Amino acid sequence: MAHPTDEAWQLSRQYKDSAAANILQGKPEEALADYRKAVELNPHDSAARLKVAELLAQLGHPQEAVRELHSTAIRYASEGNTLHAIAACKLILALEPQHAETPENLASLIAMRSAEEHPQPNEPEPPGTPLFSRLPKDVFLALLELLEMRRVNGGEHIITEGEQGRSMFILVTGTVRVVHTPKNAPPRTLAELTEGSFFGELGLISDAPRTASVISIRDCTLLEVTRDMLAQLGARFPTFERMVQRFYKDRLLNNLLESNPVFQPLSGEQKRAIAQRFQTLTVEPGTVLLQQGQRSHALHLLLRGRCSVVHQDPDGGERPYPDMTEGALFGEISLLLDLRVTATVRAATSCLLLVLDQETVKERVLTHPEVRRALTHLSRERLDRTAAMLAEGAKIRGSFLI
Repeated sequence: MAHPTDEAWQLSRQYKDSAAANILQGKPEEALADYRKAVELNPHDSAARLKVAELLAQLGHPQEAVRELHSTAIRYASEGNTLHAIAACKLILALEPQHAETPENLASLIAMRSAEEHPQPNEPEPPGTPLFSRLPKDVFLALLELLEMRRVNGGEHIITEGEQGRSMFILVTGTVRVVHTPKNAPPRTLAELTEGSFFGELGLISDAPRTASVISIRDCTLLEVTRDMLAQLGARFPTFERMVQRFYKDRLLNNLLESNPVFQPLSGEQKRAIAQRFQTLTVEPGTVLLQQGQRSHALHLLLRGRCSVVHQDPDGGERPYPDMTEGALFGEISLLLDLRVTATVRAATSCLLLVLDQETVKERVLTHPEVRRALTHLSRERLDRTAAMLAEGAKIRGSFLI
């Protein structure tokens, strides 16, 4: 399927704007005609295709809507676009709950593609591959039955910062903005996500509050995967539970290795090799992760929870420092400089971490000159922060590098 030219894309955009205006004016027939023209110009526009089917159903043509959605779903599945295929199928089932042809065809196509493309046991999933694209037929059909599809209008909150999370979202169509509001500070946009993006996945295994809000910029279609849904499928299909665990770990590590300055200098192949060595660690409140006076034996990344940092003075007094929160990386300075840890890091809440052992850090990370420079810069920044915190009448005893 050829991609549209810039001119065709702009004209398609005009037709969609006209369709939206016609819907507001109560003219669904005119809106349908506009959306059909938009699809002709840009066959890849899944949002416009879904609107065509939606308007057909609204105008009293459910069978025609189902036919449109069926052909769309099959085409997307054959191209490997599983997310849009599932969304089209869910719309069919909303119109015809007993419809079996499309789910069966999709499940067969996806199982066939999985058999042809399935990676080796220790091979990571290709970047961006949806969780649903490599499922056996029976698992896919069970998942399709449980999966929730949501439609949200522009400006709506999909996730609200501070609320407890129990689900993950996959953006089928539309655009969303990720916003964090620091304490006593204005909101800050962290990212804008487009079709195919995943967000909120930590809610599948952690009860910790959401650390950012996700707000739709324009109308969105989403697939929602809940913790309860995965538990049901995992109980029926043990292989699916292992796939979810692998997917989750791969997603977290990909985010870390792509965004953290310590790992950015590494090649894609080096990052994939390191990702295989990370282990997840869940600890209870009070667990000591780094002990003052001892050496760090691992690099820690705090995914969920909060850790306290305390330095014990020679006279026995304790000096607390700001807590570490999600995204904190610690233990790497001690590993790099072979120094004893000068503060104790303890889990203040239940915590979920990713841990990379000392041998891997020294053999596969610290040998890279750019990584060593990044870590040296990080150690200097941390020392400067420590000095600033102690500047007012405090005597600095050690660098408090951890």
